[in-house]
Amino acid sequence: MARAGVAESRFGAAAESDAWQAEGRNQELAIIWPLLGRHIAFHRRLVDLTANVKAALMLSQAIYWTRHGRDIAMNDGWFFKTGEQWTMETGLSAKEQATARELLRDLALLGERRIGLPARLHFRLCVDQLGELLFGQAGDASRRLDWADGAAVAELLGPSLSFHRVLAGVAGGVHAGLLLSRALYLTRLQMRRQLDAWIANSASRWTHEIGLSRREQEAARRELMRAGLWEESLTGIPARLVARIRLECLLDLLAHGERGTSGGLIVPSGPECGIPAANLPPNGDSRLWESHIPDLPKAPNLIRRNRHHSFAESAKLHIQRSTGVSVQPPPAVDVRSGAIEVPASDGLIYPDALIPEERDAAQRMLAQCPVHAQALLDELSARMQARSIRTGPIAYLRGLVKRAEAGDFIPELGPRIAADRRRREAEVLRRQEAEAEERRRAAERATPDYQAKFAERREKVRQMLDVLGPKSPKGRPP
Repeated sequence: MARAGVAESRFGAAAESDAWQAEGRNQELAIIWPLLGRHIAFHRRLVDLTANVKAALMLSQAIYWTRHGRDIAMNDGWFFKTGEQWTMETGLSAKEQATARELLRDLALLGERRIGLPARLHFRLCVDQLGELLFGQAGDASRRLDWADGAAVAELLGPSLSFHRVLAGVAGGVHAGLLLSRALYLTRLQMRRQLDAWIANSASRWTHEIGLSRREQEAARRELMRAGLWEESLTGIPARLVARIRLECLLDLLAHGERGTSGGLIVPSGPECGIPAANLPPNGDSRLWESHIPDLPKAPNLIRRNRHHSFAESAKLHIQRSTGVSVQPPPAVDVRSGAIEVPASDGLIYPDALIPEERDAAQRMLAQCPVHAQALLDELSARMQARSIRTGPIAYLRGLVKRAEAGDFIPELGPRIAADRRRREAEVLRRQEAEAEERRRAAERATPDYQAKFAERREKVRQMLDVLGPKSPKGRPP
């Protein structure tokens, strides 16, 4: 009986420890997700079509911009994208882009053309050729697809996976970033089902899900283990390989910056890391829809007719701007003029529009520069009010933190937020002082001495009025 009690006690302690670890992983996942920022739709079926994961990634993004680019229909499908913007959106280096473009040109899937003065490289997706190849892959080469039919397009492209560009920078490559994106989604799914965080996918399963060959998987796993983000173990009989993401290391890397291919951290050149160098004017009406579902069951309606644009400049064929658009338009911040913001536990005042997970992520990043923490939050709040952030608020704050660490941070709109806060605090302080003075006077008027003095003065006034007597009517003698 004693042995049974000891065993039961050990089992209870182990169960409690597992529950505590699961709760910690859930909290880490809740903080990690806002730090990931936007993702792009990666179509696994395109890997079979191009026989190259990186070419399929570029083709997936070209399909997206054909649907969401500015004035695509008016420009006969051509859109402008620089090499830097391709890198920001897909994580592909210049060499990887050149290889992918060459492969897509050989398949007649992506057209290239220099337009304008100075000449800029534009791209166009060959939708008819893409439809023919996809139908040929499905064994029905005689059919033709109507790209305006969203349901048919979604069925033909197949399910899409979420590829987080920031993970390619953290892991040191596109293949490692794609593997980490999928593993992170599976980890989140298993935690929701109250399972452990170990992933038991075989090499063939990984190939089926994300298209990486066995050799590419091994290289990606080495990159992830070198970055401290991946751990593996053998379990069961016969032994099988299971893997798990080290969430605490991933959270630390995401909070401090991206790891380049050389192992160093990538410092963004500006506060909005991940947006194109040439942006649309703020009144542009095309927006990049971003789903909150980490892995879409069906591909979105990528290619269909764009709505009409009323801008005269959009009728020009020679595009002088990028197709970069606002990724996550933040809601307007409610500035409450009659109240003082309540400081958080760390003494800082955060923008009201931040959700709890984003606030936790911001708190971790601001720990790197506590001297400028409030000024950085004020700048973020002002930018959110002005709706000028074209990435997520956490990605924008990460850029501000990097600038502050480099000594290049100069507040632009933040001082106005600080001045408004001081003005509101002064107004509330004056109101509180006036209310306190009114309460003091009310308490003084309620005392017996004050009542006696007031009655005495009132009696004197009445006596004076009696002495003067009533006034005679106007125009009559007394």
